[in-house]
Amino acid sequence: GMAVVWAARMKGTRGFQKTVAVKTMLPELSEDPQFEEMFLAEAGLASRIKHPHVCEILDLGEQDGLIYIVMEWIDGEPLSQLARSARQKGGVPILIALRLVLNAALGLHAAHELKDENGKLIGLVHRDVSPQNILVTYDGVVKIVDFGVAKASSELANAATKDGQLKGKVPFMSPEQALGKDIDRRTDVFALGIVLFQLIAAKHPFRG
Repeated sequence: GMAVVWAARMKGTRGFQKTVAVKTMLPELSEDPQFEEMFLAEAGLASRIKHPHVCEILDLGEQDGLIYIVMEWIDGEPLSQLARSARQKGGVPILIALRLVLNAALGLHAAHELKDENGKLIGLVHRDVSPQNILVTYDGVVKIVDFGVAKASSELANAATKDGQLKGKVPFMSPEQALGKDIDRRTDVFALGIVLFQLIAAKHPFRG
């Protein structure tokens, strides 16, 4: 990736403390305008989404030329790690797999339904739905993370990545995304379908 995530402690008055995650650009990329644009786009788009199954963006700042995003701390593991561990014990039970993917779908739907100030759909697409970007807390709450390569069709999101750019993880791309064609929310649904198939069958649906 283009960033690193740190655990941090936010302090308030009268001893108030809260653990948060701080995401910063890698120093070697901080001078690249394109990466900075993507980083800011993630903060701008993801901060608009308010849903229990989407990681909340709390703040955006800059210190000594280093841009950072403050996010809610998610105490858990990526779905990829959970699935890997489960394979040693017969795999993820189907009802649990369905529940995890259902919650992920609800979070993605909130992103897909994001509107601007005039009530017009922004047309947000995550474009990188994969087990690595679906976190599961230790008490079972699903959180969608990393809108760093998200695409929005609205002019308001002109900092998002543009059509024709191949971004995301190839094993989870829809054919349209892999070919650099115009995409919409269905490409995220396609990717989530692959995630579900992998959880249930313990293999990728397309081997080629």
